[in-house]
Amino acid sequence: MSTHSPSARFLPIGRTGHACVQCRHRKQKCGGFTCGIKCQPCTNRKVNCSFEEEIKDPRHNPYLRIRSSISPSIRRGRSYSEQPEQAVANDSDLMTQISSLNSTNCDDVPSSFLPEFDGGGDSREEELQTQVERLRSRLADLEQRFTKGQTNATGSIHNSQTLASSPFQTPSKLNQLRLSNPSPTHTPINIRSISSSDTHSLSSPQGPITTDGPLKTLNSFHEDESTKAYPGSYFSSCHPNAPFLDVGYDSNIENVRLNSTLLFLSILAIGARFWSASSRTACWLHPRYASLVRLLDAELMRVTLRPRPDDQRLETVQALLLCAHWMPLDASDTVKRYSSRFSESGAWQCLGLAIRWATSLALERSCHLSFQQPQTATRLEFRRFRTMLYLVESDHYLALSARRPSYLNPAPLKEALEVFLRGNYVQNTDIRLAALFKVACAAHYTGCRPSTIESVEAFDKDVQLIERHFLSSLGDRSIDVLSQHFPFTSLRWYRLSYVCAFLDSTDVSQRTGEALTWAIEWASQILFHLSRPCYPAVDGVSRIPIQLEPDPSIVDVMSFAIDHYFVVIAYASFVLVNSWLSNLMDFNLRPHIGRSDEVLSETASGSLLFRLVHVAARTLEAASPSEGHLARRYVPLLHGMAGLISSSDAQVQNLNCEHVGIQTGPSLPSEQQIQSNLGGDLWEMWQQAGLEPIVWPGSVDGVFDT
Repeated sequence: MSTHSPSARFLPIGRTGHACVQCRHRKQKCGGFTCGIKCQPCTNRKVNCSFEEEIKDPRHNPYLRIRSSISPSIRRGRSYSEQPEQAVANDSDLMTQISSLNSTNCDDVPSSFLPEFDGGGDSREEELQTQVERLRSRLADLEQRFTKGQTNATGSIHNSQTLASSPFQTPSKLNQLRLSNPSPTHTPINIRSISSSDTHSLSSPQGPITTDGPLKTLNSFHEDESTKAYPGSYFSSCHPNAPFLDVGYDSNIENVRLNSTLLFLSILAIGARFWSASSRTACWLHPRYASLVRLLDAELMRVTLRPRPDDQRLETVQALLLCAHWMPLDASDTVKRYSSRFSESGAWQCLGLAIRWATSLALERSCHLSFQQPQTATRLEFRRFRTMLYLVESDHYLALSARRPSYLNPAPLKEALEVFLRGNYVQNTDIRLAALFKVACAAHYTGCRPSTIESVEAFDKDVQLIERHFLSSLGDRSIDVLSQHFPFTSLRWYRLSYVCAFLDSTDVSQRTGEALTWAIEWASQILFHLSRPCYPAVDGVSRIPIQLEPDPSIVDVMSFAIDHYFVVIAYASFVLVNSWLSNLMDFNLRPHIGRSDEVLSETASGSLLFRLVHVAARTLEAASPSEGHLARRYVPLLHGMAGLISSSDAQVQNLNCEHVGIQTGPSLPSEQQIQSNLGGDLWEMWQQAGLEPIVWPGSVDGVFDT
């Protein structure tokens, strides 16, 4: 057995488990923790290596912890509860050592201060440099401890604020706080004790979090009556739009809080988003909404970057789904205005995280196996199955919208779907959720990218069967509030996005046939459903009123709808307006390939196209406050489309079947008029879609790429 020198305890052999945060290079090979050895990538890039700062931190430097635990000159067994005078007396000799060492050249340090080492002739100079660097680190440690002794002598230990170690703080911020405000003890801090402080704040990636804001709300939950309305507002108004939570189980918000902080914060953030919706004020957000969002962001970042074993649960997937469907609002730094974070890429990121967590938890396989024997299925297994149903449906929903392939396979869940619907823990919304899942299964056959007109026709027939089965399965059972709108919202949107996916990938010659007629029909049905129902005329035939008014029941639903539903309304209007501009139909929604002899309005302001787009804009305007709602992003876009239509008194079209194009006559709006009517956001959207309002070719190239 080989012998080891006393210095072997200071120099354990092996690579460190900590890498440079600049280049991820593990420069530490052996011989101690030192900033003298530079990692080559940082040297080449001429950047400061992270080890230069972390060498002074005992949390990252294990050799500082080893030396502190065995050095009698540093650790004397003295507790910080001693009197300040005794602390200064114990540290006086430390200052004497520091003064003597500072007056001595580091190269001429006495050997009594250097640890013993056994080095060879060739490596002796390198080892000596290593010992010098270790000595400098020891000097810095002595100076820091002497500063602590002086602080204790002045009595500031009794007046300094206690440092709260919060899981929502980043390590760099915690390090800065500890260096600027050293605390002698590290006892657990009760958050209730600091929630009343107005001067202390916790760090967050988006800015400081005042402890008087969200932490007071979270930790005084059972005392704050207003906070109890958060989950009530969500489950009564928002949950029917995304019914994947268990109302009977998750409505007990205290259980949710104990199980998952992320899901708890997600529900609170959505509830605070519609805090004063009943009063119809200018802003519905809770006064503490911004602080609550920062707390949610910090927890979401922690779960994503540093997950704990407790995060391996169903609630994490559910929280990510909530974040994907109701993205938070951010306040501007200069003006007190709120803007939504919603974007297609942001929704895909949250959905992708939810899919990764569901895959790591093997939810799909567990759902399939749990319902092989339905009589033994527990409530937790029903919750897993319901969440996976909605996750698979959302995957296909966004895949059709963004023209991307879906990720999840619905086949395993489809085999156990009927068993799930006959279970003991079925909710009223599960029938509608199952219908949506069946539509996703029908779209999965072509990978959400149909290539033939026959596939579009077959998909339409499948959706019609699903719709009839859904309406017949309701019967006398208690239904949810969205059942009556379901055929004209989600089902019509699936058809429209499916046929637009076909028009996007097909040949130009096939874009003026039956597929275009279906797209115009389904887009107009989505918009027409926003208006009040038509009453039959005297002869029993329903007439479309001259002025379409928003339906109050639709307005209530749209106020709490998921973010993507506003994209559905804007996209349906965009399809119709673009088809009109590309001269594929007139402004009464009549395709040129099959014009009827029915006499309709020949004025732009009285056309069906204008009335549908105008009622869509008015519906979003009535369903949202003037500030702090995503619908307000699309209101000027829809008004711009309506203004574009009404700016033309007559539509000049060439009805030649061989060549269809727009004539640049004086009746068509100029580019300056279009820009003034559309506004900056819509004009940018049209330009990104490849639209040319003046000379538009006889096709819809680039129209459905948004």
